[in-house]
Amino acid sequence: MKIKSALIILNGKNFCRKGFLSELEQKPDLIIAADGGLKHLEGLPVPPVVHIGDMDSSAPDIDVPVKDTLIFPIDKDHSDFRLALEYAHKKNIAEVTVFAAAGGRQDHFLSNYDSAVYFAGKGMKIIFSGTKEDIHFLPCISPREYEFNFRKGSTVSIFSGTQSVKALTINGFKFPAIGLDLDRLESVGLSNVCTDDLQKIKFNSGVLAVIHNKSKV
Repeated sequence: MKIKSALIILNGKNFCRKGFLSELEQKPDLIIAADGGLKHLEGLPVPPVVHIGDMDSSAPDIDVPVKDTLIFPIDKDHSDFRLALEYAHKKNIAEVTVFAAAGGRQDHFLSNYDSAVYFAGKGMKIIFSGTKEDIHFLPCISPREYEFNFRKGSTVSIFSGTQSVKALTINGFKFPAIGLDLDRLESVGLSNVCTDDLQKIKFNSGVLAVIHNKSKV
């Protein structure tokens, strides 16, 4: 059975155009533009998208095909990104790649980060795709493990997105770990280095945030 996937475009300045076009070739089931994120899609060969938000940062003359528009009040309890993730979750989307999540206000990025952790806790795999680094928010799939093909020599930092991650085991890195309980406030996972062409990550509970720096050390 095909895993349902979606692309979400936010309003940050760090829009990875090349990465977006690559993901577009995989024919995602759903494309969502959150408020001003719609402007990043202008001039790109996108199918009709869902436009979600309070529209406080959108321009009415943006030329992007839209199949549905969901407008929310400006005075609301959740961010436009959180609303986009909620929409995707209701559509049974299992994997989400997010563009332009960073490069703007830091409070917005922190909100985006925590929203990703929250929905990863519901079983959704989420990636923040950037020009220089990607952030993978991984739900627990134990007893199975995640496999990555990060470039040898590149830097990977691993943090607990939730209060804790239990029994973390990682292989293919300069500093491996076996059965490590990782707390959200710990920095022990900072700046590890890929030593193999294949990396494996496994844990028993929680949400893991894996930050991959695409350049070599």
